[in-house]
Amino acid sequence: MKKQLLMYTVIISFLLVCNAFAEEGAAQEKETNFIVSINSAYLGDAEFDDSSGSFSTVNSAVEVTAYNFSVIYENETYSWNNRSDIDFVKGSNTPWNSLQKLGVGYGNRYAFDAKNFLVYFAQASSQFEDAITGDSITLAGLVGYNYAFSPNFVVTIGVVAGYNPLDWNVLPILGFQYSYDEWVVKLAFPVSNVAYRFSDSFALRVDIGLESGVYQLSSSSDVAKNGYVKKREAKVSLFADWECMENITFSFGPQYIFARRMKFYTSAHNRTGSAEDISDTWGVAANVNIEF
Repeated sequence: MKKQLLMYTVIISFLLVCNAFAEEGAAQEKETNFIVSINSAYLGDAEFDDSSGSFSTVNSAVEVTAYNFSVIYENETYSWNNRSDIDFVKGSNTPWNSLQKLGVGYGNRYAFDAKNFLVYFAQASSQFEDAITGDSITLAGLVGYNYAFSPNFVVTIGVVAGYNPLDWNVLPILGFQYSYDEWVVKLAFPVSNVAYRFSDSFALRVDIGLESGVYQLSSSSDVAKNGYVKKREAKVSLFADWECMENITFSFGPQYIFARRMKFYTSAHNRTGSAEDISDTWGVAANVNIEF
């Protein structure tokens, strides 16, 4: 594909909204007015192709949702090794210390009847190295239609659109969720998961998906002043989900990250340098979800 598929926030927001319809039938889903999600992950050292230069990251995110409105903050902190051997680095300078995101969104649903639901979501965010500017703004939105063939089988169709400083994307939505006994299968592009519930409080879950984003670099960047880095990666995660209290779920597990690439652009949105392929790596993640 020539264009980037869609930014990570659109994908995750789509799944969060669509999943709200599938548990034990859309019409019976428990309503929550306030949700706090805290996510963290460590991704191990990964080398750039044809280079001994490498990096590892510590990722953290907090999202607060209240009455359908949400605020999210994400931070990826980088540790670099052998910087002088990285093509896009000048000398031994640090490309960047962290990449950040701050966004606000709104999502809701409308029930036509017990089987037919409309879901919609919109988000505005800034993805940046050290400062929010008008040139770092990303916009995203989706509209989806959910039909429950039965309490155990829900299909979603719709459209998702996104704009970032480099390009814009419009893609169809197609997905479904099926549950059987203790199994729950949620298939959608570009993120899917399969879960098995051992008890009311414990489950195992496998997630697989594609993540991407466009971040504006700083005005003093040695990579591209006020330019951009576009990054993409695929991820497989195995999570143990433990509902330690009625409204608190803790998740923990390993991750495998692959199909990684970075591209760089000037402030005028022109490609600069060559694309950088990055080796696969392992990581570990922990998440806490609190509902009121």
